[in-house]
Amino acid sequence: MNGRSPRVVFGLLVGVVAVALLGAASVRAQQPGAQPSDQFFKNVTVLRTLPAHLMQPTMQLMEIALGVHCVYCHDADNTKRDLDGKPQKEIARQMIRMVADINRTQFAGREVVTCFTCHQGNTRPTTLLPHNGEDHRPATVVVAEAPTADQLIDRYITAVGGAEAIARAPARTLRGRVTNYGHLDEVHPQRAPTLVTPVEVMVKGADKRMVVQHNIAADAVTTFNGAGSWTRAGIAAPGDLRPDLAALARLENAVMYPAQFRQVLANLKVEGQEKVGDRTAWVVSGTSTWLPQVKLYFDRDTAYLLSMTYQQKSGYCCHVFRVNYDNFYIGGGIRTPLKWTVNGPRQAVLMYEFDAVDTAAIDDARFARPQAATASR
Repeated sequence: MNGRSPRVVFGLLVGVVAVALLGAASVRAQQPGAQPSDQFFKNVTVLRTLPAHLMQPTMQLMEIALGVHCVYCHDADNTKRDLDGKPQKEIARQMIRMVADINRTQFAGREVVTCFTCHQGNTRPTTLLPHNGEDHRPATVVVAEAPTADQLIDRYITAVGGAEAIARAPARTLRGRVTNYGHLDEVHPQRAPTLVTPVEVMVKGADKRMVVQHNIAADAVTTFNGAGSWTRAGIAAPGDLRPDLAALARLENAVMYPAQFRQVLANLKVEGQEKVGDRTAWVVSGTSTWLPQVKLYFDRDTAYLLSMTYQQKSGYCCHVFRVNYDNFYIGGGIRTPLKWTVNGPRQAVLMYEFDAVDTAAIDDARFARPQAATASR
């Protein structure tokens, strides 16, 4: 073994698992749906029965687990991603089989072991214990006389203006900018650390939401419109919005129309109290079909929604995101948070800052899926 112990060789093999798309890079024109991945992508040899719409978040989880990017295992040419030109891809297939075998034989098929179990953001997992490795998970304080989830949601409704004022403003348009604090990794050391882009967010009730990011080359549009939800980059043909992202859009709408939390989330319950920055918050947890766990953090004193965390499914358990809300602005008799900070995996941070809120009506046609040839900004 060239002087290396079996333990080291195992570490090297595990080290290249994370980013293999398993040849699943070249896609057809339509968006991935619930069909198996091997029917939608090319050259899938391991995750063949994985639903196609879970392939992208699964690959992202693998990227995050190793702190790399697609080209660690794939050809840099997007049209050749399905080819087996790099040895990392085949080793990744072996490691995915290994992980599946461990979960099947040792944990009754439960997704206990993932790439992150060993990698922790590195291509070569260490076998040494970290120095002074404290546990930084937040401590939840259980309070005997806690309010109910319904009471906390009602307090938030009152704090932002009350049910009647919210009903009088069924639509809201926010305009401002989003700052992308891009991470640096071993594949893209030249990546710009920040990128500021104009953005508009249009919300109408519980089931309509559009986010338009005005990029330099062309707009990127994500639209939740019930069964007709869609997404489009530039002048390309619009595609179906992934079901988990549609569920997330409904959840984000509930931040402005909080009575909808009761419809969007099931099994609502109060977990106790946690600190959000220097504030103390009541923690309400809930679930939905596509978001396995959601937590809402309501300020104990002001009743505002300070923060929200949610889990996003992938082929290996979940990604966890946190959105912090601040700067509640009053307009049209209601308060809307004008600053959203989205903390995602891989140390990614998006900061949305809006200048004002327009409560003028929005035509339903604004949310309709455009035709490819006539799509407009």
